[in-house]
Order: sequence, then C-alpha cells, then structure tokens
Amino acid sequence: MCADAAPSSLIEYYYGCFNSRRFADAAALFSEGHIEFSPGAPWSGPDGYLHFADAWTSAFPDVIFSVESVAWRGPTVCEVYLRAKGTHTGEFRFGRYRIPPTGRDVVLHLRELLDIHDGRFRASMVTIEYSDLVRELAQVDYDDVVARVERVCQLRDELKAARGEQRRDVLDRLGAELDAARRALRPHFGW
Repeated sequence: MCADAAPSSLIEYYYGCFNSRRFADAAALFSEGHIEFSPGAPWSGPDGYLHFADAWTSAFPDVIFSVESVAWRGPTVCEVYLRAKGTHTGEFRFGRYRIPPTGRDVVLHLRELLDIHDGRFRASMVTIEYSDLVRELAQVDYDDVVARVERVCQLRDELKAARGEQRRDVLDRLGAELDAARRALRPHFGW
C-alpha cells in the first residue's frame, strides 16, 4: 500500500487485510506509539494491532469486519462504523470483558477512530456497542434474575414500612441485592 494513498483506499485496504487475515500487512500501517484498541488494552504500534487481531480471531475465527460508514471528524481523524459478524468459539478478551465461548453466530457493532498521518495510523481507538455485546454473548440465568427482581420488590416493600435505623439496614440489603441483580444480568463484565 502506498503511503500517499487516498484515505478511503487506505481504510478499505486496512479492513481488507483483517478480513483476509493479512495481519502483518495491516500492522505495518501503524506508527509506533500508544494505540488504544479497546478500553483497558493499551497496546502500542504494530504489535498492538497484532494483539487486537488475535483477540478477535481467537474468539471468532471466522469474523469479518464490514464498513457501514465513514465520517471525517477533522482533516486527519475519521470515525469508522463497523459490523463484525462471526461465530463465537473462543474466549473473547476485549478490555475488561472475558466472555467464554457461546458457539453462537453473532453480529456486533463497533466504532473505530483512526488518526491518519502520511498514509499511516498514528492513533486508533476501538469501542464496541455494549448492548450488542450483552444481547449477543451474555449467558444469563433467567431464573436467577427473576428471583433477584422478586427479592428487590420485597425489599422495596420493607423499605416503605421501615422507620428510623431500620431504613439503613434495608437500604444496605437492597444495595447488595441490586448489585447481585446487575451481576446476574451482566455476568461477563469484570466489575
């Protein structure tokens, strides 16, 4: 790929390299320096890209990124909206997320901000649509969620009837139950 390639051609080439598993070619597009591919994963330069590619292909060996749209946010910064489609057969390690394989065919939406200088990426930051992640990959124990919601309702009634210092005790138990319900709904997010 030429260093003076048009930015749109560069973006097409970049995702084409990922989809055809030419990771070394894609990594060569990155300058050295801090590149945040995902929250909590401060990888740098070309090696950072290789970590990013490994995280995705280890979890979704058949994943393909499709560009949905590109919006320029300045002379060198573009925002790329992506659709990732693949089968979840390995642990997905994305920032704080550690999601065991589900075997499901999934579609996830991502956004990558790219800062392009002289035909190379000086910075990249990838974010994932959290609601997609939960809807597609979370293995929720629905019976546990229902039981916790029922317990929250019981504690609501106790709080209404409580007086004085009893309120503090009920609030403490309610807080613990709400935290447990959140963990039941979002079992793979590392809190």
